[in-house]
Amino acid sequence: MGTELRAILDEASVDRAWEHMEWMSREVPERISGWPAAQQQADYLTERLRAYGLDAHQDKFLGVVSLPQRGALVVTAPSPRTIEAMTFAHSTSTPPEGLEGELLYLGSGGEGDYRGRDAQGKIVLAELSYAPPRPEKMRIATEHGAIGIILINWGDDDNPSIPMGTVKPVWGNPTVDDVHKMPNLPAIGIARRDGVALREECRRGRALARIVAKGGREWRTLTQPHGVLGAGTTGDWILVADHMDSWGGGATDNASGNAVTLEIARVLAAHRGELLRDVQIAFWQAHENGIMVGSTWFVDHYWDPITRGLIGYLNIDSPGMRHAQHYEATLSPELWTWHRDVMPRALGYGTEPRKLAKTGDQSFFGVGVASISGRSEFPPELIKRWHGAILGPWYQSTEDTMDVADKTVLRQDLRISLAYAWELATRPILPYDFREPARILVEALDEYRRAADDSLGLEATIGLAREFAAAAARLYQQANGLAAKLDRDGRSAGLKAEAARMNAGLKRISRALIPVLGSVVGRYGQDTYGLSALSRWVPSLANAGVLRQHDESPDVRMLWWGELVRERNRVTDAVTYALETASDLAKA
Repeated sequence: MGTELRAILDEASVDRAWEHMEWMSREVPERISGWPAAQQQADYLTERLRAYGLDAHQDKFLGVVSLPQRGALVVTAPSPRTIEAMTFAHSTSTPPEGLEGELLYLGSGGEGDYRGRDAQGKIVLAELSYAPPRPEKMRIATEHGAIGIILINWGDDDNPSIPMGTVKPVWGNPTVDDVHKMPNLPAIGIARRDGVALREECRRGRALARIVAKGGREWRTLTQPHGVLGAGTTGDWILVADHMDSWGGGATDNASGNAVTLEIARVLAAHRGELLRDVQIAFWQAHENGIMVGSTWFVDHYWDPITRGLIGYLNIDSPGMRHAQHYEATLSPELWTWHRDVMPRALGYGTEPRKLAKTGDQSFFGVGVASISGRSEFPPELIKRWHGAILGPWYQSTEDTMDVADKTVLRQDLRISLAYAWELATRPILPYDFREPARILVEALDEYRRAADDSLGLEATIGLAREFAAAAARLYQQANGLAAKLDRDGRSAGLKAEAARMNAGLKRISRALIPVLGSVVGRYGQDTYGLSALSRWVPSLANAGVLRQHDESPDVRMLWWGELVRERNRVTDAVTYALETASDLAKA
């Protein structure tokens, strides 16, 4: 009988994790990928993994990164003044004297905020938020003809912090197919106390200003810590990872995540002999100043072993924030049932799982890897007061110091993250429940059917999805029965072979469904960061409603139909494959 979960969790030391955070915050608070402090951090993380018994090295590769500099906003009317600013990473530079234009305040800067507004030739002023994220704001502003973008920091209205970050929509290194999507506008961030006054001037009348930005980008060699705990017996593996680079103070974004990951690695290594699956640890480079360059390179470079054996990815970002309370998890839907079981055992309470968003190094959607991300979150009233600052008003600024970290909250985030990792590495049967994905598929496809017309043939796809839902229910019962048998007689060679067959089939289903449920571009690409369509399930069909909108323009309608019917066919093939695989497993 293996070690119980509670005993494993009690081995995790929040004090040890805190010591890691203190070293990082003291020695390398700002870790910009491609520059010396990031290398110093990479060496520290690699040495710690080796000390814990992992086979650790540093992957080296080229990444396109940016080192932004101070900027300025020179308001020329109605109240002339100069506002301190920070150029966002991957912004273009302005001439030394700046770029002048009329300001247009557009709230969150999402697609809906542009309705009825003319941004052509103007400088967009918008709120820093994740509705949508900065790179999507940049993409939308560019499409609407803006000549620049200014983002007002979140937090209290008197918050003096100037935000850092990036506005690069392209996920990972650009390729010949998407290099044209790289930013070509100047973009700066200003403190909220300055932005609120400027916003009100825009609302009252015409406001003019000059953006002064110093941006740019270059290719640099990056070194990414990567450790392997080769302990399993099944050929499968799990990945625990988080980004190691940071802006400003970098304490809760993401020294705390690095510290939690190190402690997970230490505890799992101490129980190497009980693990059924290998564990790999990675610390992503160029998350911040490259937009997921490190994790995307990892997917591309390790594609074969990922496709063959990666069964779960745990991403840890910004745990241990002061004022945070309850842990909230976003997961692939096949993990929702399992989460509802694990969280109460780890923390003594539970919260409902949420839809996993393609943000924060979730580079594994296309491969079809079940993934998890979560942290303790602030109460809603505090987020409202901070104008949507879900990662704190200190996020990506020099104020992100140890003062805004909390050891009690860090302990909670460490325990649940370790619980996820331990269970994924030790459960004989993968904890996938496809009843949730099946339900989501039926509901999403039915919504698109009602929005579109009959020409897409979605009714047939919905029928297959309903068949899959029934097969998924049978498969879940069968998997649970097999897990119970293994608990009673885990040494049986016949049962082990049956478990291997079951796990291989479950993995194949996840490979088929995850790209369809959460990606537009599909298996062999990466959607742009914060793409609006990704807020919906089966996002490749998010535009299904445009067919009815163009009934009077058959030529335009056919352009849309050609794209949408091919996406319908892709979804249909994935559902068919999942149904056949589930049916074959249920027959065994």
